[in-house]
Amino acid sequence: MESIHAPIISAAIKLNHITNLNTYVVDENEAFTFQQKEISIPNFMPGSEGEDVLYLARKISYETNKLFTYINEWGLHYLGISFSKNDAYTVIIGPYLDATLNLYGLSREYSLTNHESENLRVVCDQLHILTVEKALSFSSVLKQFEILLEEDQIPELITSDKQIGSDKNSGHKMNAEEDTEIIKMRYKIEEDFIHTVETGDKKAAKKLLNSNPVLLSFSERFPNQPLRRVKNLAIVLNTLLRTAARKRDVPPILIHRISEKYAYEIELTNQIARLYQLNDEMVDDYANVIQSNALNKYSKVTQKVIEHLVSFFDKQIDKNELAELTFTNLSHLSRKFKQETNMTITGYQQMLRINKAKYLLKSETISIEEIAWIVGYDDSSYFTRVFKKETGYTPSYYRENA
Repeated sequence: MESIHAPIISAAIKLNHITNLNTYVVDENEAFTFQQKEISIPNFMPGSEGEDVLYLARKISYETNKLFTYINEWGLHYLGISFSKNDAYTVIIGPYLDATLNLYGLSREYSLTNHESENLRVVCDQLHILTVEKALSFSSVLKQFEILLEEDQIPELITSDKQIGSDKNSGHKMNAEEDTEIIKMRYKIEEDFIHTVETGDKKAAKKLLNSNPVLLSFSERFPNQPLRRVKNLAIVLNTLLRTAARKRDVPPILIHRISEKYAYEIELTNQIARLYQLNDEMVDDYANVIQSNALNKYSKVTQKVIEHLVSFFDKQIDKNELAELTFTNLSHLSRKFKQETNMTITGYQQMLRINKAKYLLKSETISIEEIAWIVGYDDSSYFTRVFKKETGYTPSYYRENA
């Protein structure tokens, strides 16, 4: 069975390389022979756990050599075709979109939590939006899938008549002492870099990042693959920044959101210049979240409350639940929280909501009504009054003049 499936799997891998879409091969028993996922669909979305793929395979398995497209209730598209050469099997690619999704409408209609809404936004940022022409091109490739089953042809090499000479003795190999010194220097700069991020000094952090090639050089890795090498360096930087945030006790949910966001962007970016831009953006985002959310100056009780508020800032506060969470009584908890933060628990939650609203007003084009709902206010008029009281501006004015 393995030998029969091997050419199909090889062809599916080629198809995945061409389209950069999730690629599936389903056999006649509705079992996955192959699946290569570029994007994972969260459980709260329709089509998770391969449900859409199996549904489409079931529908088209009796119509061989005919292309089908399937669009689920959230607007995710899939392309599929069935074949019956030797064994019957179905090949499916997707999901992709033909237009941006109405995230606000979906979040409200399906009563998504704030965390689910954030995950939906991350998934939508990863999903390819295909033009009609590109979707048709992928359809044509899928239609010709069986051609991909043919044995690979290795192209014949034609070399230039003029070869650039190389002096074998021109290279300089570092001795063990030099190598050790560079490693020591690298870790020293790394410590300095993490410290600047911890303290929120973005200017100093970027200076260390951009003026010290030793920090993220690793030129020996992938010397002939510059894009892969720069991606790896961006991944290393993301890890260093995550470490800085953890050292300052930033709530794990916030670190996870930033880390996942940039992990996806790094992997999907195919321009070296854009990767270097992402490095600076990562420094900014991590430094900002550390400045706003570092918890190591608070007691463990207050830290737990803040972590809870950060995760569920859009939900109504249940102070009794917070008391149980921190193993203390409500009056003591409220008093201790106010003493350490100079804010009430309700006031702290409102600060989180307003800060999130400020970010959305500056970074998104969604309506004020949507923003109000995202940050936890069902009444947009009430949200506007609270926002003006806290900032001195209406949301509309803040968006236009911030």
